[in-house]
Formats: sequence, structure tokens, C-alpha cells
Amino acid sequence: MIQSVDPESGEVEVFDSAVDALLVPLNIADLDEDQLLALFPTPVQAAGALIIARGRLRNAPAYLNAQSAALRAAKRDLIVAKGYARERLRAAGYSWAESKDRAEADAAVIKAIEQLDTCELAREYAQDLKWMLSKEVDILRSLNTNFREEHK
Repeated sequence: MIQSVDPESGEVEVFDSAVDALLVPLNIADLDEDQLLALFPTPVQAAGALIIARGRLRNAPAYLNAQSAALRAAKRDLIVAKGYARERLRAAGYSWAESKDRAEADAAVIKAIEQLDTCELAREYAQDLKWMLSKEVDILRSLNTNFREEHK
């Protein structure tokens, strides 16, 4: 159950789900021509957005490479942590199979696994960001092309 306060009336509204609370009703039929035009970017705004998006897209491969390097390092750290934990357990008298099973419960191994998960998520985010930026550039390029045709 989610509660929200109506800014105009101060009345508290209760929603059954987050989806209901996040929807913003937009009655386009009630908007006048100036309000409708305000929803669309000007040619200058679209050109500026394209410049910004291209700059961010230019930085995306370096960001993705950094996240990939962090992921490789996290994988190496996990291998080292598991190996160290297994050797410690072997020295304590556990068999090879027992040390392999018990190493997963070692604090350093758990920390390495959590770091690996974090790095995998960061790399996926970097991939999605690069894809999203490339799509954004395509859309903005199309908008700019259409604006040039309209304003000749």
C-alpha cells in the first residue's frame, strides 16, 4: 500500500500498487496549442541534445572497458580467495572435496562473490547505457534531419 499527498488539496491518497501511484494522467484534449507545442523540442534544443548525446556516446566505450576490467579483476580475486580458503582448509586437515565445499562459506570468498556480482551488474549497466545512448543519438539525428527539412 502506497500513500501520496495531493499537492493541491493536501489530501492523502492511498494506492494499492506502485504502478497506480506512478501513473500521471495527461489529458491532451485539454491542452491548448501553446501547451502542445511546449511538449516538443525546438530545433536548437534537439541539436544541443544531439551534441550532448554524441559526447556521452563517445565516452561509453571507455566506461564499458573500465567495467569489463573491473569484472575481470573481480573474477581473479574470487579465484584467489577460493584457492586461499581451500589451501587453509586443506592445512587444517580437510579432504580435497571437503575443502572445496567449505571454501564457499569463507568470509573472503563471500565478499569476493558479492564484489563479482556488483561488477557484473555494473558491466551490464554499461552495456545498456551504451546501447541506449546509441539509440538516443539515432532518434536525435532523425529529429534534427526533420527539423532541417521543416525550416528551409
